Amino acid sequence: MFLRIILSLLILAGGVAQASSLGLTVNNSGIGFGNSKYLNGIRINLVDHQVRAVNGLNVTLWVPKQNPHFEFNGLAIGLTAPVGHRINGVAIGCFAVAADHINGLIIGGLGVAADDITGVAIGALGMGCDKFTGVAIGGLGAGVDELDGIAIGGLGVGSDDVTGLAVGGLGVGGDRMEGVVIGGLGIGGDEIKGLAIGGLGVGADIINGVAISGLGIGGHSLEGVMIGGLGVGGYDVNGVTVAGLGVGGRTIDGISVAGLGVGGRKIRWLTIAGGGIVGVDIEGVSIAGLLIKGYNLDGFKLAGYCQAKERMTGVSISLLNIARELSGLQIGVLNYAGNNPAPFKLLPLVNYHK
Repeated sequence: MFLRIILSLLILAGGVAQASSLGLTVNNSGIGFGNSKYLNGIRINLVDHQVRAVNGLNVTLWVPKQNPHFEFNGLAIGLTAPVGHRINGVAIGCFAVAADHINGLIIGGLGVAADDITGVAIGALGMGCDKFTGVAIGGLGAGVDELDGIAIGGLGVGSDDVTGLAVGGLGVGGDRMEGVVIGGLGIGGDEIKGLAIGGLGVGADIINGVAISGLGIGGHSLEGVMIGGLGVGGYDVNGVTVAGLGVGGRTIDGISVAGLGVGGRKIRWLTIAGGGIVGVDIEGVSIAGLLIKGYNLDGFKLAGYCQAKERMTGVSISLLNIARELSGLQIGVLNYAGNNPAPFKLLPLVNYHK
C-alpha cells in the first residue's frame, strides 16, 4: 500500500512537469517526491534531471538524465545508476555509479566510473577512473590512471601510476608501480619498485626491489632480489639473483645462483651454477659444476674445467686449468699457464706464476 502511494505521487509529480515535485518540506527540508532540485532529507524520484543538491537519502527509480551540477551528500540509491557531479557518502547502483568526483563507499552492480574517487569502490564487472585513492575492486578488472591504495581485479589491473597494492587474477600492467604487485599470470610495466609476484613472468624496464616469477623475469635494469623459476635476464643485474635454469645480463653484480648456467659480459662477486659460467670478465668467487670460461678471470674459481682466454688472476681449482696468462695459482690434474717458461707451461697438480 505504501509503495502504491509513493508511485502515485511520483507519477503525479512527473506528469505535471519534468522539474516539479510534491512532498512534506519546509525550506527544502523534509520528504520530497519528484524532481526537486534542492532537498535536505528524503528524496524519491523517477528520473533525476538538472538536480543541484541533495543532502540525506536520494532514491532514483530510472535512468538519470543530465545532472552536470548535482552534488549529493548521504546515501544515494539508484535502481539503474546514481549519476552526478559530486557524490559524498554511500552510493549504490544496480547497474552502475558515475560521477565526476566521488568520496565514500561506491557499489555498482556492473561498474563504477569517475574522474577521481576517494574511498572504497566496488564494481561487479569493473571500475575505472582517472585518479583513485582507497580500495578499488573490479569483478573483472580495474583501470585507473593514478592509483594510491589497493586495487583488485578478477582478471587484471591496469594503471599508469600505482602506489600501494595491486592484485590481478591474470595480470597487472602499468607505467610505474610502487608497492606490492601480484599477477596470477604476469606483471608488465616500465618501472616496478617494491615486491612483484607473477605466476608466469615479471617484466619491466626497471625493477627495483623483490621480483618472484614462476617462469622468468626480464628487464633492462634489475636491482634487488630476483627469483625466476626458469630464468632471469637483464641488461644490468644487481643484487641477489636465483634462477632454475639460467641468469643472463650484460653486467651481473652480486650473488647469482642458477641451476644450469650464468652468462654475461661482466660477472662479479659470488656466482654459482650447476652447469657453467661464461663471460668476458668474471670476478670474485665463481663455482660451477662443469666449466668456467672467460677472457679475464679474477678471484677464486672452482669447476670441472676452467679457461681464461686472456688472464687468470687468483686461484683456480679444476680438473683442467688453462690460462693464456697466469698471475696466481692453478690446482688440478693438468694446469696450463701460457706465460710460464718451458717446460713449466703445462704441469700436473699445481702451476704457479707470480
